[in-house]
Amino acid sequence: MIRAEREGDLALVRIDRPEKRNALTLAMIESLRDALLDAGADPAVRGVLVCGTPPSTCAGVDLAEFAGGTPDGILRLIDALGDACAAARRCPKPVAMAIQGHCFGGALELACACDFRVAAPGALLAMPEVALGIPSVIDAALIERHVGAGRARELILTAEPVAAGEALAWGLVNRVAPADRLLDACRELLGAVVRHDPAAIGRQKRLFSDWDNLPLDEAIQHSKEALVASFAGGVPQRLAQERMRSR
Repeated sequence: MIRAEREGDLALVRIDRPEKRNALTLAMIESLRDALLDAGADPAVRGVLVCGTPPSTCAGVDLAEFAGGTPDGILRLIDALGDACAAARRCPKPVAMAIQGHCFGGALELACACDFRVAAPGALLAMPEVALGIPSVIDAALIERHVGAGRARELILTAEPVAAGEALAWGLVNRVAPADRLLDACRELLGAVVRHDPAAIGRQKRLFSDWDNLPLDEAIQHSKEALVASFAGGVPQRLAQERMRSR
């Protein structure tokens, strides 16, 4: 089950199937996708926090989905998971994932699509797909951007888990926080972002995508256009005037 809740201006999206380490069924993936899309479209939401009911964030896709899988069924599942990752990646608000226990496979792909990843000390992060006879796909493509080619290949090709401390050293997670403060650490990180103008955050997130996906000259041109467009609403002028008065 996916539980979507509100905490003030934050949307909390919780994967809630602890008896199966929050392993994802197709129906859960579709609900997760919808919850992320809804949070991104809700003007009252300023940030999104993805988590799992302890002790694990998510063990990835339920093995039962693979054990009885057909090509058509797996295509539907992987399309839904890709859409969920895209919803996190394209969300105009900051998205953080709280990582504890297991964060495997599709869950780690979703984590890589988020802006921030905060892990508890005992967390294990892994891409076990090759051990199941399949390649890692979708937003596994982002792992190399976070940790570099060598470590991405080590993580994906060995299928062995990485502990939270090592993940922090690699750059796979942003912070490590005590398990009893994990959600608070995510809230604090999101809070440092949502205090800024939401339109500026949305523009900046679109530029991150441009920087990753467009030729350099085109990405720079988009950056200049975004900067100029910011002044149409008057927010930069107001903030600059406030800073001048406070000196």
